[in-house]
Amino acid sequence: MQRGNDTKENTSASTSAAATSSTAPSYEDEIRKFLASESNSRASASSSSCLLEQFHIQGWRWHTKSLVRDAGRLHRLALKSNVNNAETLKDASDYVIGFNLSGLHKIEVPLFFPWMREKLTTCNSKVLPATTNQKQELQLSAAFSSAMNALEKDRRTVAQLGDNISENVILACDTKLPESRRANAIAEVAVRSAELKDCAQRMMSIEDTLLVPAIGVIVPEKEQKSFNNRVLLKLGILDSRLHLVGMYEAVWEGNDSKEKELFQQAIPGISRQMIPRWKRKLYEPKTYMLE
Repeated sequence: MQRGNDTKENTSASTSAAATSSTAPSYEDEIRKFLASESNSRASASSSSCLLEQFHIQGWRWHTKSLVRDAGRLHRLALKSNVNNAETLKDASDYVIGFNLSGLHKIEVPLFFPWMREKLTTCNSKVLPATTNQKQELQLSAAFSSAMNALEKDRRTVAQLGDNISENVILACDTKLPESRRANAIAEVAVRSAELKDCAQRMMSIEDTLLVPAIGVIVPEKEQKSFNNRVLLKLGILDSRLHLVGMYEAVWEGNDSKEKELFQQAIPGISRQMIPRWKRKLYEPKTYMLE
């Protein structure tokens, strides 16, 4: 009975989040105004696309993109799964949730989000036009704080959905349970993985249109690259290889020429050359069921 209540609460929370996102919050206008002024000062035609090139922690963006892709693939696998092949669904969940999602949150929670919040809410005076007064500076700082709050709220929702999926794949594999209960657990995985994809996509929208371009403006390139090294160390060398293949797959599947160009620029040549081997040896054995 308690699990049923939990499901209703999760569904209600997801519905509420979707409704909230349908109306653009005021903080978006404040940040867009700032980005537009920065874009104009650089004689650029497009704020986000130009400023995106000044962001040098692209792996984080592509990691989120790979999670969106994997959540969609997990959803499609769950839709065609049954109690007879539930173990395969669990293997897929172990990769998507236990590895990919966990790896992303391993970076975001203790490292990336605190760093990004600090840079966006305390360094504005260094980049704002000289005509900006203190009130305007405080408004922009508050806008960035609100954007980070929205991002962190969605991250918590993603974590909760991930936990729900992990719990349900275990139930789906429990042969002591009635088949109807196991089938319901598989259906729950399909629902929650779709919700996870939607929530992660919403996070990407906030990141790509507001926060990532702002970091490109506010934080010097050298400092960004130094922080990126900390991110790679946190992930670990072996895990980074597997994550890199997932990022590559997501970028190339998206078929965005600018993203491909950024990938070629950001990833060292030797690592790019190793991707086919790492895909064959490391990635495909863990993700074959998602293809």
